[in-house]
This record gives sequence, structure tokens and C-alpha cells, in this order.
Amino acid sequence: MFRNALVVGVRQVNQHGEAATVEQTMLSLGQNTGNMMFTQSLLRVLHGAKWGSFALSPEEIEGHDAIVLAAANWVNHFDDFGWLADRLEKTKLPVFLIGVGAQASNSEEIPNVTEGTLRLLRLVQDRSVSISARGTFSCEVLERYGITNVHPTGCPSLMLIGRDGPSPSLLNDVGFDACCMHATRHGFSKTDSFQTFLYRQAISRNIDLVLQSEIADIHYIMQHRTGEALPEKAEQAVMAVYGAAAGQVEDFLIRHGRVFTLYQDWIDYMKQRSFCFGTRIHGTVAALIAGTPAALIVHDSRTVEMADIMGVPIVRWQDIPCDRDIDIAALYSRAQLQEFVKKFSGYYDGFLDYMARNALLVAGNYREADRRILYAS
Repeated sequence: MFRNALVVGVRQVNQHGEAATVEQTMLSLGQNTGNMMFTQSLLRVLHGAKWGSFALSPEEIEGHDAIVLAAANWVNHFDDFGWLADRLEKTKLPVFLIGVGAQASNSEEIPNVTEGTLRLLRLVQDRSVSISARGTFSCEVLERYGITNVHPTGCPSLMLIGRDGPSPSLLNDVGFDACCMHATRHGFSKTDSFQTFLYRQAISRNIDLVLQSEIADIHYIMQHRTGEALPEKAEQAVMAVYGAAAGQVEDFLIRHGRVFTLYQDWIDYMKQRSFCFGTRIHGTVAALIAGTPAALIVHDSRTVEMADIMGVPIVRWQDIPCDRDIDIAALYSRAQLQEFVKKFSGYYDGFLDYMARNALLVAGNYREADRRILYAS
């Protein structure tokens, strides 16, 4: 069994008392705060795991018996992970790829994967029993490229719920007076009409908005910590998206914008909310970990795939009229939350099976009593 894995991935950033700029902080988080969720999960789930950077220096690797890559949507047409394959080739350790996903605009499209990424996938295939993929679509894509030892597990982030399963509070009577929401946009860019509609719902109704990769918006929230002047392109970006004057957007974001660089801060905040909805998978996962009812608005192949295998409650974006205010109560589904609770053990056991198949020792508080033979020391 591998007992001292080096988990390589994006980790949380402790910003308290630090003077890192917004750009530095977001770079550390891989330009998306949701990335820390799956790294944090693997660090907790795997026995003896320590964090390591993508530099994979000999000093970092020393004393570890395996390398575990906390993956994201790496199987796409625009990223080339040949640089990572180069670094891994210099090591002799087993390499495990966990939670890798294929990125496509729709569920029927097979992305054109770069040669460097394929080289990474082949290396992992040679050095592990199997690859953990986010769902069946990702498995299909990998198999098209000759990567056949793939197991659909979902994202490891939901493992943070723990072996006792989802909180009973998920099925309590729900109110909608303390909601929060999230939408999808990156950097300083614009977004599609549906996501724009969500941002404008947030500002027009003063609903708390959790931000992950909207760097323009995050500048407004973090400026009091960093002391930075607002970039002109940030003002232009937020006015276009929110359809309001920069001063109005600034006031909204300071009062209702939320961004988390530490996992526990995110969960503690979600515990104070009554309901969470939006298009971010990890924003939804954070709510479910906290025991807060949530609904994921699925809008692409990635969110559909992950919601399906993880049992996350969903609403399809096409079913939400954009010519009127969102009926938030209509997004809530007790039946889907009950199904999520029911399916969780299957998701959890699937990850334990993957770890056992690959001889990755699981931390004691994540093992189940009836699996003591599989996970015996």
C-alpha cells in the first residue's frame, strides 16, 4: 500500500494578514477558487498525504512513495500537459490521476486532445492500475484515445462530506430568505446571455454572489485587503456584465460579493445560507458539504456529467425563463436532495474501491468498518 503520497494540485491560500495581490492570489489558485476543493479532499482522504507543487522538485518528492495528481478539466483542445509529462518522466514513482475531466461544449463532442496531454495520460496509464475520471463522458473520450484503464468516480471534492454521509439538515424545511447564488465567468471577460442574466439577477435582487474565477469582480471585494487600485478593465468588465454603473456594482460586490481562498471559510459561510443555486459545480458542492440545500443549474457537458455521477440536484438552464425574475423556490427539489442522500454511499464506496484497486491507503477516519480487510495496514 502507498502510505505517503505527494498530492500535486492547486491548494488553498491563507490570505489573512498577507499582502498578496489579487493576481498573485488567483494565480496560486489556478485562476479558480474551486480548484482547491479537490486538492483539499485528497489531502484529507489519503493516509499520510502531503501537498506538492507542480514543480515536482527532487526535494519535494523525497520520502514519498507515490504521486497523486488532483486533476481538473485537463482533457481539452487548448491545454497541453506535455510539460507535466516531462517532469513526471524524470521520476520513478507510481503516478495516479484522480478526477480528470473532458471539456466539451456539448455531450456529443469529442475534444481534439493535444499530444502533450495524451503523453501525460499514457504515462499515468503505464504507472497506475487505473485513472479516476469525473464521469462516463470523460471515460468515453479517454477510451477514444486508447486510454482504457479508466474508472468513472466523479470529482473527489464531495468526499469531504465524510463517511457519515450528508448532513440531515439537507432535508430540513427550507427557507429562501438567506440564499446565495453563483454564475460562470472568467477573468475580465464577458459571458453568454444566460450567465449574464444570473449576474443581473444577483445585483437587482441583492442576493449574495459567490465568486470563483471572476477576477474583475474579485478586485472589488479584495481591494481593502490588498490596497490595489481597481484596474480600468475591471470597471469596464463589471459594467458590461451587471448592466449598471461602476459605483452601483462596487457597492453591490462589497456588500454581497463573496470569495473564499480557504476551504473552511467557504464551508462556514455556506452553513449560514438557507439555499444555494447557480452554475458552478464546486459552489454547489460547497453547499452540500455544509448541509445547505442546493441546486446546480447545468449548462454544459462538464456540469451534466459531474452532476449525474455525483447525484447532485439539478435544473437545466433551458428550463429557466430569462424574461422575468427567477422563481427561486421552484429550483428547490426535496425529492432530488433525498436522491442525493440515497446515492451518496454509492459515490463514496466507488472512490474507496478506486483507492483500494490502486493500493492507495485511505486515512482511518475515511474507512468504513465493513472495509477493514480491504484497508488493513
